[in-house]
Amino acid sequence: MRSFAALAATAIVAMVLQTTVFPSVPVLPVAPDLMLVLAVYLGVFHRNMGGALGAFLLGYFMDAFSGVRLGVNAFAFTLVFAGVQMVARSIWVQGSVPVMVVVFVAACVRGLVLMAVLALAGGTPLWHHVLRYTVAEPLVAALAAPAVFAVVQWEKRALGLT
Repeated sequence: MRSFAALAATAIVAMVLQTTVFPSVPVLPVAPDLMLVLAVYLGVFHRNMGGALGAFLLGYFMDAFSGVRLGVNAFAFTLVFAGVQMVARSIWVQGSVPVMVVVFVAACVRGLVLMAVLALAGGTPLWHHVLRYTVAEPLVAALAAPAVFAVVQWEKRALGLT
């Protein structure tokens, strides 16, 4: 239960940063997707039904607060969780470089899923966002991933969970 509370607190801080703080910084052209990094964290360290539910809820809350069609991020985050869970079972995903690579690939997959779902839903042409969603944002998320993983691990140690 305390592990859930630690992840929930981290998710709330990440949501506030991602939806209010980062967009208001004018010199920040691309913000890291902290919620996606948390979904990857769940896929690496919580490979059970609770982790899947957590990834879905992260995406659902991202949908609710970002203004996109409801369910798009929930689907993408759940898909990312499933993929990361499968990779984490067979590859050692500890340390900064493997985490950055997994987050980069997961963010690219999420970007492609978002564009495909929104294109199928009859949204506006999204081709001018391809570079941003499939290269720039995944790169920034990958660079932020080791720091986010370290914060979650620190929080768990502070609560006596590890």
